[in-house]
Amino acid sequence: MTLKAIEDRIGSLSKPSKMPCHGYSIPATACERGSLLRQIKGSVCEDCYALKNRYVFPNVQQGLNKRLNAVLNDPLWEELITELISRKERSGYFRWHDSGDILSVEHLDTLNRIALSLPAIRFWLPTRETGFISEWLGNGSKPADNLQIRLSANMVGQQPINPRYIRDTKIKTSTVGFVGALFNCPASKQGNSCQSCRACWSASVNSVNYTQH
Repeated sequence: MTLKAIEDRIGSLSKPSKMPCHGYSIPATACERGSLLRQIKGSVCEDCYALKNRYVFPNVQQGLNKRLNAVLNDPLWEELITELISRKERSGYFRWHDSGDILSVEHLDTLNRIALSLPAIRFWLPTRETGFISEWLGNGSKPADNLQIRLSANMVGQQPINPRYIRDTKIKTSTVGFVGALFNCPASKQGNSCQSCRACWSASVNSVNYTQH
């Protein structure tokens, strides 16, 4: 299939201005835990960036919903998104999801298989869906060497999540506005851009702390 045919079927890749690479976004309204956290004062999701600004434009919403429908219903989604990333991503990095989150254990397993299929690309997967992660690991699954899963803290200022089940895995964490952080995302001091930083994708950085936005 041509790139246009693939994008017409499952949606295009996203290209967040901050990132050095492409991503893949789905509606933030589909987030299971995020939908609950949006109702909690002081949570990271209370003022979700993916529910305002350009994300609410009709054409953007149309694209987000098209991707979600493809993830949920297209039997060829895994094959086609793998092909799309392989043909379009030249940086060696990729992000899941600049909007949205893991939808199920099966979805997570699919994302892991995609990483295994594309060993030359490093994938970053931030998530708040600790239940899906726990069940997936409990099934005996392990993250691909090139897939960096980061469990994100739910509340602004909260210390990194430290569940017992991640201690023997390569899964790392992230926080927002945590004062005692050992590593702070430098983007806010360099034009809201990653520039040369790749900490989010690195297994050697245990936790990344972000500025609230």
